Amino acid sequence: MKKHLFSVPRLVLLGVLFALLACDSSIHSETDNPDLLRQALELERRHCQLQASIDSLWDTTSDQLATAMPAEFPAIDRAIFLKARNADHMRMFMSFKQLDHKSQTLVNKAGEYDKILAEKVHILLAERRIFERQKNQFLQQLAQKDLAESRNFAQKIRRASTQVCL
Repeated sequence: MKKHLFSVPRLVLLGVLFALLACDSSIHSETDNPDLLRQALELERRHCQLQASIDSLWDTTSDQLATAMPAEFPAIDRAIFLKARNADHMRMFMSFKQLDHKSQTLVNKAGEYDKILAEKVHILLAERRIFERQKNQFLQQLAQKDLAESRNFAQKIRRASTQVCL
């Protein structure tokens, strides 16, 4: 009789191994969600970029204003203008008209760009709300199966997100 490469006991053993591997991978896929983790990191990265853009805009604008303000500019208004980071707020002051045309244009352009950045922040916040709902839904489903894994995954997202802006 010819010996076969796959005998019945070997086939049973292979079947059991495949079943165990399938169970292991299903547990892994249920307790980990790399897409959710990637989305958390991307949202946090965009938040950091927007915050850096806003800071850069107003730091540059304040530096340029500081050197362009006339010597007779009221000291209190000077301090407010350099800390305001808000074009609408600056334009409310009567002293805004004491600035030369170039400085007024600088503040106005900074205000326009700030509005664009504010809209991007608004969009990002809406995306974060959607993400938070998805994340919480996933964590609740996972918690029903394994509370410790749910907590571990939540911690993984928090840990990864805090590393983005460093």
